Amino acid sequence: MIYLLDTSALVKRYLNEAGSAYIRRLFQTPGIIFYQTFFTPLELTSALYRRYRDGKIPTEELSFLLKSYAIHSHEEYLLIPHSDSLIDTAATLIARHPLRALDAVQLASAFQLRDSLPPDAPSLNFLSADGRLVAAARQEHLQAENPEKAS
Repeated sequence: MIYLLDTSALVKRYLNEAGSAYIRRLFQTPGIIFYQTFFTPLELTSALYRRYRDGKIPTEELSFLLKSYAIHSHEEYLLIPHSDSLIDTAATLIARHPLRALDAVQLASAFQLRDSLPPDAPSLNFLSADGRLVAAARQEHLQAENPEKAS
């Protein structure tokens, strides 16, 4: 199986939230390939700092989580790069669905990844904790799941 995790799903690996146990189990499952988009590092860093500034995590934990994420990014996550066609697809998705710009880029990245996979590749599953984004992905015939609702 191949997973593209948007930031709302990936952050659950690092913070204790609804769906964290599901995400963490995925990362313990051998043979799964994980992708993130080109801007996920920025979004995830923002999410961690937001928790820190809100007083939900202490300085030491913030530092540990940022280092862990940096290591995982280099060792465990493949990256979907920026491209003009990806941005064009995102704009088309915005016209069809009530998506925020970066959510549309996440979804467009899933399409770019799916279209680049060889026919015999494992199936792609898009993970997001955003119900609108999951609904749009499914309407576009992409396998999608909300980790907060997964078993």
